[in-house]
Formats: sequence, C-alpha cells, structure tokens
Amino acid sequence: MSLPRRIRKIWAALRKAGAIRVLYQGVTFAPRLIVHFAAVAAIAGVLGACVPATQYEEAKSASEVELAGRKRAEAELADARAKLDAANTELSERDQKLATTEETVSESKLENTVALKERDEATGLVDQLRGELARVGDDLRSYATQKSELEKSLAVAEAKQKDAPQADTHAIALARLMRDLTAALGDRVLSGDVEVDIANGKVVVSAPSELWFADDAKLISSTGALISGIARVLALRTDTSLEVTPPGAGELAAGRAQALVSAITAKGVDASRVKADLLTPDDDGKGPSAEVTLAFSVK
Repeated sequence: MSLPRRIRKIWAALRKAGAIRVLYQGVTFAPRLIVHFAAVAAIAGVLGACVPATQYEEAKSASEVELAGRKRAEAELADARAKLDAANTELSERDQKLATTEETVSESKLENTVALKERDEATGLVDQLRGELARVGDDLRSYATQKSELEKSLAVAEAKQKDAPQADTHAIALARLMRDLTAALGDRVLSGDVEVDIANGKVVVSAPSELWFADDAKLISSTGALISGIARVLALRTDTSLEVTPPGAGELAAGRAQALVSAITAKGVDASRVKADLLTPDDDGKGPSAEVTLAFSVK
C-alpha cells in the first residue's frame, strides 16, 4: 500500500469523534506501548499539515487538562503524605507524654503511700504521748492536792500562832518538816510506796521492807534516791534528828539498821543526829516490824 493511501486512512480515523483523545490517553497512560520515533514524527508531521486548527487546539487543551490533573493528584498525594507524617509524629509525642504521665502517676501513688504510712506512725506517736501526758497530769494533780493540803495545814498552824503567840511552835515545825519530807520523797509518796505521817510528836516515814532490802542486810540499788532525799531534809533542818527502826530481828535487824545509818551519814549528815532503834517482841507486843520506820524529831 502506498504512503498517501495510508495517510488518508489515518486521517479518516483521526477525524472520528474522540479519536485524538484516545490516541493521547494511550500514549500517556500506557508506557509499555513502544512507538517508533520515526512513525511518531511522521504522524506529527501529517497532523501538523493536515489536522484542522480547532481539533489541534482541542487535543492540546485535553493534554494540558490531563497534565494539570496529574500534577494536582501528585500535589494532593504529597500533601496527604505530609499530613500522615505529621500525624505519626504527633502520635509518637502523645505516646511519650502518656508514658511520662503514667510514670508521674506511679511516683505520686508511691509518695502518697509513704505519706499515709508516716501519718499513721505520727498518729500512733501522738496517741502514745497523750497517754504519757495524761499519766503525768494525774500524778501532778495528786501531788498538787497533797501539797495544797499540807499548805492549808501549815497556814492553819501559822494562823493559830498569830492568834496565840504562846501557842506551841512545835506543831508548826512538824508541819514544815512533813512538807519538806513529802517534797523530797515526792514520787514515792505519790505512788503510795512511802507514807509520811505525824505520830507521837514525830514525823514518821514508813515503807515496806522490800523497798529497802532483799533477804539480807544490804540496801538495794533503788534506795539511792530515798537516802538522798532524807539526807537533804536533815541538812536543811539542822534542828532535826532521826531514829531508824529496821525490819526483822536479831542480827538481821542490827545489820539493816547499821546499813541505813551508814548510808545516811555517808551523805554528810552528822552521825550524832542518826541512831538505830532495835525493837523486841516485848516493846509493843507485836514482834519485829515488817517495815522500815524513820522517825524525825524536832527540838
């Protein structure tokens, strides 16, 4: 077939409606179709020479529209990828913040647990201190009551002395001595271990034997405070003498009496002011005493 005849057939095919668009799309979207460069050049020459201007413009416009659409699609794809990357970055940041928040919450829970434990321990300590303060308060109130009664007795004695200048000052001296002994032996008096009273014109301090001695004639170590208190009163009241009556009988009583006298005089009290009185069954008809009795006399 001759070349002019082929050109006329191609031209007839291209004149059909949409033929140029189909040809353009085939060339654009079918990269596997291999067209010989010489044929393309020939077709382009024929089209340039034979295709009307309007159809050429339509083909050119369609090509530009397709190219613009492809560029828009690529731009939208790039934008979508950028948004996806931004979303992934934001998601990673949120995951990191969430992990940090969980760690902070765990630390807060631990601190709260420790704080609750410390609060419970502090509450227990406060309750214990309240109990101790209540006990000390009771002791102080008891001591204050006894002191108040002694002060009242002393005030009454002093009032009587003012009202009657010739009244016996011996009772006042005994009241003052009793006050001083009660103050010196305060803890033991408040607990009831030691009794302080007035009998036969003397201030008498009495306490159970086991508070002073074990089974022998040696003083136990806890009597140090009692001995010191008695020695302080005797040093303060130089007009006062002491008579010690130990518990037991015979050599045991004598040994205990000597131990008491030695312990008191060792605190600086003149030995002439302290003596021992050993009772016998005939003295009061009751036999040896089971208590240590200290009788203080005022000149």
